[in-house]
Amino acid sequence: MRTFRFAFGLLAVLICTTFSLTYAQELPRFDVTVLVNRDEVNVRIAPALGAEVVAFVDAGFTAQATGRSADGQWLRIDFNGSEAWIGLAVLTVLNGDINVLPVADPRSIPYGGFESPRSGPSSATSTITGRLADSGLRLRAGPGTAYPVLANPPRYTVFTLHGRTRDNQWLQVNFEGTLGWLVTGWVEIQNGASIISLPIDGIVADSAPASGEGTENYVATLRLMLDRVNIAQGSVDSIRGTWTTVALGDRAACQNFPARPSDINIPNPLLAAFFPTLDPLNRDFNTAMANVRQAIDLWIESCREPQPADGVVGRAVVQGALNILQTVDTQFTDLRRRISELLPPERAVGANECLFEFGEQFDILRVIGLGELIQGNFTRRDRSIGFCVDVPQGALLRVEVLRIVGGSFRPVIAISPFNNPTQFVAVGRGIEEQNLTTAGPILITNPGRYLIAFADESEIADNVQYALIATNLQGLTIFGPGLGFDDQGRVVVNPVSAVAPTITSAPVNTAVCPSLAFTCPQLRCSEAQACLALGNFALDGNQDGIACNEGVACLNIP
Repeated sequence: MRTFRFAFGLLAVLICTTFSLTYAQELPRFDVTVLVNRDEVNVRIAPALGAEVVAFVDAGFTAQATGRSADGQWLRIDFNGSEAWIGLAVLTVLNGDINVLPVADPRSIPYGGFESPRSGPSSATSTITGRLADSGLRLRAGPGTAYPVLANPPRYTVFTLHGRTRDNQWLQVNFEGTLGWLVTGWVEIQNGASIISLPIDGIVADSAPASGEGTENYVATLRLMLDRVNIAQGSVDSIRGTWTTVALGDRAACQNFPARPSDINIPNPLLAAFFPTLDPLNRDFNTAMANVRQAIDLWIESCREPQPADGVVGRAVVQGALNILQTVDTQFTDLRRRISELLPPERAVGANECLFEFGEQFDILRVIGLGELIQGNFTRRDRSIGFCVDVPQGALLRVEVLRIVGGSFRPVIAISPFNNPTQFVAVGRGIEEQNLTTAGPILITNPGRYLIAFADESEIADNVQYALIATNLQGLTIFGPGLGFDDQGRVVVNPVSAVAPTITSAPVNTAVCPSLAFTCPQLRCSEAQACLALGNFALDGNQDGIACNEGVACLNIP
């Protein structure tokens, strides 16, 4: 068993409400007003010094803020109907909270963000069309020249129109199945149509623009960052030795200075594809390298000055340099840990293990057998726990998790194909008052490897001892729940003493669930079992994996 750190994202698909995209949805507006507090302030197309300046504004200029940069140093504003950026240092917030603004960056994040991208693959159509009057125009990921170029439509291209900016300077078009943005002045609107009816900010794409950067480059970048940290460690050790020598009152050689490590520059397409993971690492990496350079530069500057007769640099400088290096040690340790957790395991996968990949993360899980009893501990550090199991065709699979010892514990169990982990075939949710939680039984029509993951839905469980078993009920005689305690408090499988010995067989259920909204009196028993397998857990009040066998019964007819 290994801690399934990242599979919690899979279970969040069940825990969280499903998000649906709407096609005429305007981007949210935030009641945040800012005031420029000095004259001759640059308004730029991107949140970066050196980015193109589109205008200058003086003290007293006010604007609505619509976004913020990832480092929190820039705010995006509505500038005459278009978006632009101003440094936070020259702004005063008149009202609102800038922390609620969405994080954005036209160089790396699609317009509208990853949750609601206004550029990317789309099959949307429109009755309003436009024609490109000239060639060489770039289709961009957002309404501004700072956004990445997605394509270069040729002259006389005709495309459907789907949105506009507030100032009508940019149009959202669908070019060969890709939503993007073009400058309005280069588009001929056809058939006398008006763009005023187009939604401001456009429509939502099916997904964010394809970056062309895959997992291979992602992993290579992580390995490069880790190698760069390890290489920079030599400079850290060298300059620490120098400053330690000076702190002890001895002279240090002003020659052969350590190498000054440089920042890392992750290509924008790759940064966009893995932004939530790579952007924090990128910023923390560059901060750590800047600190290393500062410690080295302090010594270089000290060597340029005549040293006192005793050869001792000012104590404040020495202490400052040593404090910086202590911070670097903490930063390097943190970077190594975070990067290593994201990298695929270096060791070979064992015979009873499986390498599981989800998104950009990896983990080695234990392969368990059907009927094998697993026991372990669940702590607050465990986001979720996962296992692999090989299931034959026609199996009636049920997974049970039993709380043995511990406090509040409300597990949610998910079963899914190993190669398609978000396609849940069975789900079970626990109740704090009950020790046993089940998922299934579910008829397995596609044999192969399946993923079993469970997490604590209450998020407060700590040091809970649990037992887990995956059982093929096909052809078995069931004496009640598969897990329980014997008279000495030990976990046992299919305990006769755990329940009354009411024997039922478990035939293959080929019935179809007519509706997940139906209750027991509306369903045949075979249909109720099918609805339970699809997730209607209200049909299984006693959590024994059998639908409608308590209280109001189902229709016991063929």
